[in-house]
Amino acid sequence: MTALKLIDWGEEENYVLLGVHTTAEPYRLAYLINKYLKMQFFRTGYDHDVTMPDCKAHYPVYKHEDVVYNIDYFLVPNKYYGVLVKTSSSGGLFNDIDEQDIKVTLIKEYKDVDYLIKICTEDPSYSVKEIILSLLTIPQVISAYELDTLVIKHQDYLIFE
Repeated sequence: MTALKLIDWGEEENYVLLGVHTTAEPYRLAYLINKYLKMQFFRTGYDHDVTMPDCKAHYPVYKHEDVVYNIDYFLVPNKYYGVLVKTSSSGGLFNDIDEQDIKVTLIKEYKDVDYLIKICTEDPSYSVKEIILSLLTIPQVISAYELDTLVIKHQDYLIFE
């Protein structure tokens, strides 16, 4: 009997994931990064919609494109508001749908991280240390560090395009 082998035709995306701790709102953090790091983060025309088993959340996505070095940066809050949907049956003809706003965490393995910065680059010599040190110069940023992407169960939550 012949053995069958699965072939992965898709390309793996090379990226680095940073965690940022701050109390600033998403638009404020994007502004501060633009000001202190001389970047140009802008709010994309779409939100990152994630459907989880019990709720649906819409995360704002900010993007910076470095065309010189061919690097894309994405800034997304790890904690944001979602809608908890509960269907309750009252024994009648129609089911009642109760919606409640709750705070939802995008990457559950890093529930304490406030913001995620995804850096998509093909350059193996890219220095993550420089961007972390630059982030720490922002007065409102409490801490910033690189996250281990191998422990994340739902890698598809990090696809922002």
